[in-house]
Amino acid sequence: MLDQNLVLKCDELYLVGNISTDGSGERATGLYARDTRFLSTFRITLNGYSLEQLAVQPDGPADALVICSNPLMTMPDGSIITPQKILAEMHVSLSEHLSLTVTIQHFLPSPQQLTLGFEVAADFRDLFDIRGFPRAHRGQLTQPVCEATTIEFGYLGLDELITTTLVRFDREPDFSSVRTGNGPPDQLVPRLPSMTGFVRETSIEGLQSMFATFPIELSPRERWSVCSTVVPRPPDGRPLNASAQPSSNKVAISTDHHRLNQVLHQSLSDLDALQTTFPGGQIPAAGIPWFVAPFGRDSLITSLQTLHLNPERSVETLRVLASYQGDEVDPVREEEPGKILHEMRFGEMSRLKEIPHAPYYGTVDATPLFVWLFAEAVAWTGDRALFDSLLPNAERAIEWIETYGDLDGDGLVEYRIDHQGIGRITHQVWKDSHDSLNHPDGSPLVGPIAPVEVQGYVFAACSRLAEVMHQFGDQERAAHLRAKADQIRNLVESLFWMESEGYYSQALDGDKRQVTSLSSNPGHLLLAGLPSPDRASRVIARMSNPDLDSGWGIRTLATGSPTYNPMSYHNGSVWPHDNSMIGVGMFRYGLGELSSRIVESMIDAGSRDHRQRLPELFCGFPRERPTSEVDSPVRYPVSCSPQAWAAGALPFLIRGMLGLDVDPVAGLLKVRPDFPTWLNRIELTRFSVLGATGSLTVERTDDGYRVIGPRLPLQAPGIN
Repeated sequence: MLDQNLVLKCDELYLVGNISTDGSGERATGLYARDTRFLSTFRITLNGYSLEQLAVQPDGPADALVICSNPLMTMPDGSIITPQKILAEMHVSLSEHLSLTVTIQHFLPSPQQLTLGFEVAADFRDLFDIRGFPRAHRGQLTQPVCEATTIEFGYLGLDELITTTLVRFDREPDFSSVRTGNGPPDQLVPRLPSMTGFVRETSIEGLQSMFATFPIELSPRERWSVCSTVVPRPPDGRPLNASAQPSSNKVAISTDHHRLNQVLHQSLSDLDALQTTFPGGQIPAAGIPWFVAPFGRDSLITSLQTLHLNPERSVETLRVLASYQGDEVDPVREEEPGKILHEMRFGEMSRLKEIPHAPYYGTVDATPLFVWLFAEAVAWTGDRALFDSLLPNAERAIEWIETYGDLDGDGLVEYRIDHQGIGRITHQVWKDSHDSLNHPDGSPLVGPIAPVEVQGYVFAACSRLAEVMHQFGDQERAAHLRAKADQIRNLVESLFWMESEGYYSQALDGDKRQVTSLSSNPGHLLLAGLPSPDRASRVIARMSNPDLDSGWGIRTLATGSPTYNPMSYHNGSVWPHDNSMIGVGMFRYGLGELSSRIVESMIDAGSRDHRQRLPELFCGFPRERPTSEVDSPVRYPVSCSPQAWAAGALPFLIRGMLGLDVDPVAGLLKVRPDFPTWLNRIELTRFSVLGATGSLTVERTDDGYRVIGPRLPLQAPGIN
């Protein structure tokens, strides 16, 4: 594929450039859909030389211009062409297929005879295979089939399903091929005759690259173009659904801070790109390249972060996840009645049950997050039909929380850590790496494990749903949910609080011992509204210490912990989504000094990226020069980019700075602004809440804030 970190996406189809994997050491380079790589090589050469990239200019999520030139080249007659005399412009575009137009132009004094070459191959590997999950056997590649202007690659899976990729040119090339891997020695062969049907190769190691070459004779500055189209054909026969445009952000956001606007613009574009149509409907995919799939936790948190931008998107997320809600007890996929899935996959390894993702339910936070988002979406929209249609799913989720989720009957949600098998997860929370939870003395944890942030999600779900039940007249159910929320609050305050630290423990092990490592997890309790104001103040004060506050945001683990590693995935790194949940929680308690620092750190981190994009995570090294214009966070090497809940971080922090909340009983939108000193104005247009649509403008004044919101049901200081 093109040799740069280019990432393009259109609904299910996405293209990634030269990106490392997160486990196997391979490159993720390729064209993907439904967890299958439909194109593994797409190399363009000029007279056999690789082109040198000059620039990549994205034009939205699905289009880009790649500008290249020639290297030092020795021509067949022995003459030399020095670099940057021949220009190659590549227009790349995704729809339901990949389209690539290459235009050649030279700036030499005399006509030139050139040969433009395309090396193309398709390995049809499952994404999990590429990531490093081993397979004992694979299916069989077919002999590529060449017609006058087309090449068709094929793969016969172990499930006897056929997957193909068609490569089409708008000019007739010369074809040749070369065998790679464990096949015969590399050799060019004559132009292949037209063939029909599938001729089986011995194994996937017999991967065959095809070469399409175009002889070109060009006068000085004359332009010559060829267009190639790559059409993936999934084995299920269902066409890629690029024509069904995923829903976009309805609300436009503008501020008086230029860099904030830039990073926000990219975040909103990324959120649009990651909205994906799957068999159950549209839902935010978690991230590219590894997680273009329906997710429970990731899609729910992204929807919570962006509820104020597009309530309909949150409703779509709820409906998709409700359609996959657990019905039976299946220990392999960890399904249980009422449970919300963790991840759904569509590739060969999932179809063959080599991995349990059909779907896989191995998480304990998605189910309370589902109830929380449901309650928030109903509160935000005031939609009785939505309430009636999804309430049975929310009730089933609460039943799971109170039965299957509470493994030892103590009122807390727990998970076991004895999961075995490829693709199954040890720690079934957002910090889901195998080493993300440790006692400070190094002693192993025994299950069942009760994570602190999950209890906060349960508290928020029950509290908010109680308000919605009260809104729609079910006082008995509302009282039960309030009692459940009070029970969770009391358990967390009594069992997780560490008085000596002024902080909450990360989790309880099976012996109800506190995991006393200082982590970012308790910050999610602030968003849930669980701690008392006094304890919230103490948590925020403790977070402001440099062992947790890196200067680029709150670390996942404090520097004093024995397992701290700033370059790890969860033991000292900084995650924008984590910081957004913590920051909005701080704003909720009216304690905005550190939250304003978090906002500024996220803006600084995003603005230092060449795309103005917040990555999934970055390393937790301290920001030792906070006033420098050249300091930058160190990006985690295999983080997803774009990534959904990273893209949702700044929009969520905007909500926190505005202090937006809905009172469903009173039918009012609360606005309680708390801007950083460098911000004076935020405007939301096409803004919808409680059935009303209008604009919302909040401006700093000499004595506070002015809130302007015609046609909106506002409760705010200084309303105009």
